[in-house]
Amino acid sequence: MRAHQQGGCRRRRRCHPSRRGHRRVGRTARNPPPGAPLPRQRQVGHPRQTPPQYELLMAAVQRGEVDVIIVYMLGRLGRLWRNRRERAEGIEILRKHEVSVLCVKGPELDLTTAAGRLLAGLLGEVDTFEVEQMSEREQREMRQRVERGLPPTGPRCFGYTADGTELVEDEAAEVKDCFHALLAGATLSGMAADLNKRGILNRNGKPWSHNAIRGVLLNERYAGLRQYRGELHPGKWPVIVDEATWRAAKHLLEDESRATSPGPGRRWLLSGIARCGVCDDGTTVTSGSRGGPKGTRGLTAPLYRCRKTKHLARGTEPIDLTVEEYVIRRLSRPDAVDLLVDETAPRTEELRAKAVALRSRIKSLTDEFADDDDADAAEFKAATRRIKARLADVEAQMAHPQRTRILVDIVTAEDPTKAWKDLTLDRQRAVVTTLATVTLLPGRPGRATFDPRSVQIEPLQGMG
Repeated sequence: MRAHQQGGCRRRRRCHPSRRGHRRVGRTARNPPPGAPLPRQRQVGHPRQTPPQYELLMAAVQRGEVDVIIVYMLGRLGRLWRNRRERAEGIEILRKHEVSVLCVKGPELDLTTAAGRLLAGLLGEVDTFEVEQMSEREQREMRQRVERGLPPTGPRCFGYTADGTELVEDEAAEVKDCFHALLAGATLSGMAADLNKRGILNRNGKPWSHNAIRGVLLNERYAGLRQYRGELHPGKWPVIVDEATWRAAKHLLEDESRATSPGPGRRWLLSGIARCGVCDDGTTVTSGSRGGPKGTRGLTAPLYRCRKTKHLARGTEPIDLTVEEYVIRRLSRPDAVDLLVDETAPRTEELRAKAVALRSRIKSLTDEFADDDDADAAEFKAATRRIKARLADVEAQMAHPQRTRILVDIVTAEDPTKAWKDLTLDRQRAVVTTLATVTLLPGRPGRATFDPRSVQIEPLQGMG
């Protein structure tokens, strides 16, 4: 007789096939052996998959290699068949090939007889009932947690404590910065590189990656929401960003027209942005390098090259400086705040007039306070604060959402030059693409000095 062991029967000497005159031809483990990693927990409602070990067992039965399958006990038949369809198909296969099921703690099930198949079916239904009842309890508990606004269970979420009810302040600040950086033009790879450079690890103590940052930004939990059966429900744990910010980030990441690359971030300001002036058809430049001056072995000089051919190769440093000077000069002008205004928004002219009037009132108050030696400083500060609050509300109504996120840190800074230098490269690139189109023309031959006119900067509509 040829026997096939199922489950943990080898732990008991009495279940050894030789004790019953059988020869073991294989062992199939529905559950992982001791010390093996546990499988990922199945989500409620997710269909089970038939393990490959069970398929191998059934294939051996159909080849005639198995006469007896040994299981631990009758109450554990669920370890052999885990759903009704699988059980019905398995019983029919075992009946057809005259294979019995031998229980270590129980009788032998002869599936060639009607009584044996009846008992196997009844015991299997009991196991199925227990599994389904447990699943219903899990679903009911999950639904109750959703209704009570409790955070999801499972691994710790970066930015929250293990139970999900309190913030880890330093991590929460990083999450908020990532949301704002994305909406201001930063890339996922750039954000991951920045976090890794500063020694900030993810919840598992490992470096960040492109996909890990994407997972954080798509997680509705940071906006105080949780998903249950395809719908979002409000939670009662502390939020890190508001729902509008999370939805804006989600919309941006799921935009199919958005160019993405999981590789390393850009290293130069204008690679993939500036256009080749020789092609003059919208072809952008890419970054490259060439050997440095004589006597400098191993050193290279970074270049902007045409993406198509070799007819354009320019050093990056003077070009970047020219573009940076343009950006800082444009965003330092008194009318730079107008770049944040959405001209297509309703009531723009009315709101603009209100903003001008409020700024005039602030200036008048300041002049009066400066000329009046008896003026009360507290009253002046309170009045100014109220007017500035009204001005901020008016400016928010006029603001263009995307341009504001990208330009506001420089436009509103006391020192635009320092604000520009403090931006990451990703955000600097976003500022350039928001303000102007840059076209590179061939430089002068030989060692002629750099000609700024070879860098054509054309402001975009409304950005001049």
